Amino acid sequence: MFKSKKFLFIVLAMVLVMPFAVSAQDNVTISFWSPFTGPDGQTIEAMVNDFNETAGPEMGVTVDMLIVPWDEYYTKLTVSMASNQAPNLAIAHSHRVPAFADEGTLIEFTRDNLETLNINEEDFISALWNAGEYEGARYAIPIDAFPRNIFYNKAVFEQAGLDPEVAPTTGEELMVALDAIQAIGDEEIVPIVISTSGSWAGREFYSLYMQYEPNLLNPEMTGVSDNFEEAATQALEVTTGLIDGGYALAAPGDWAALFAQNKVGIVFAQITHVLSLSQIEGLEFGTGVFPQFGPEPASFTLGHNFVMPIGSGQDPDHISASLQFISWFGDNAMAWAEGGKVPATFSVINDPAFTDLTAQSISTSQMDYLVLPPIIPEQSEIDTIIQENLEALYGGQSSIEDTVNRIADEINSLLG
Repeated sequence: MFKSKKFLFIVLAMVLVMPFAVSAQDNVTISFWSPFTGPDGQTIEAMVNDFNETAGPEMGVTVDMLIVPWDEYYTKLTVSMASNQAPNLAIAHSHRVPAFADEGTLIEFTRDNLETLNINEEDFISALWNAGEYEGARYAIPIDAFPRNIFYNKAVFEQAGLDPEVAPTTGEELMVALDAIQAIGDEEIVPIVISTSGSWAGREFYSLYMQYEPNLLNPEMTGVSDNFEEAATQALEVTTGLIDGGYALAAPGDWAALFAQNKVGIVFAQITHVLSLSQIEGLEFGTGVFPQFGPEPASFTLGHNFVMPIGSGQDPDHISASLQFISWFGDNAMAWAEGGKVPATFSVINDPAFTDLTAQSISTSQMDYLVLPPIIPEQSEIDTIIQENLEALYGGQSSIEDTVNRIADEINSLLG
């Protein structure tokens, strides 16, 4: 158990009476952990460098960023929290925040903090804002979302006689496009790539499931929704139907390489890939919303957030410095959106310059029906339950009925 809650209250009491700005002669360096690599890693590094060269010196703040790869990130962050060596500032997925908060490892963003930063709830996409609260307190400030959407290959569309400027938006339109691509008669062209393993398989399941049933869990958060079995079955009939119909591969492999070679028509993916796809010479692709198969549109998303872990380096000056960097980041969030994200704030979404980011704008058009995971500490364990059972299904080791029943039983056991 973490022994930091008493320290948290002491720090918060001190920070409320401290001036927000850090004087230039008393420069404060904050440690900041980021899990971003690839194109978005380049974006965050450029933003931190910009801050350190421009606004930082005026504020008396320097950001010392450490990039920790995703596959190591949460293990190292959790260990650093347990050993009281956590960074001053860190990135956390929205579904990770409740568990950290429940363990007492995060500093709360108080009402005074938010007023000082001029951060208001109405300025944010509501689903992202709500995900940062746990048991009545705010522990995270959202910076983006990365919902599911589709990318489609324009060369393959033209070969199939489809309009390369129009993306399918419904299940019916998607199937028309897939039939046309299949009718090309080239066995090397895969009509659609869906995810059959790992976190992406789970995210696609959630997107489809939420189109049939908006709640994964019952109101008491003690087990699955009363309509879980029916909605989960309908969602999995979509994905397995694509495989059984010869439209999708059971083990898709490196879809980006095939996509670049014009060997894939459509991909269920997320907006974070837009930069890497844009850098492929000669590739012409379009972006579309996640198709609506069920009675209600839905696209599952996670979001990245700023959190302030409790650690030995957290004193009022460092907390104040972290808040200043968060404020600056919000003022410069257009640069982050350009890196391949749906922005969390309406100030960026409504900026005329944002419309020039075509793929991001299309993905953002889903903001009214973005769905995030339940705000409970056990969500990561639920994700694992769903992913492992989906992998068994797609691997031919389980039927839809058995898969749905096992998922329900295991979640009910976990929460009950």
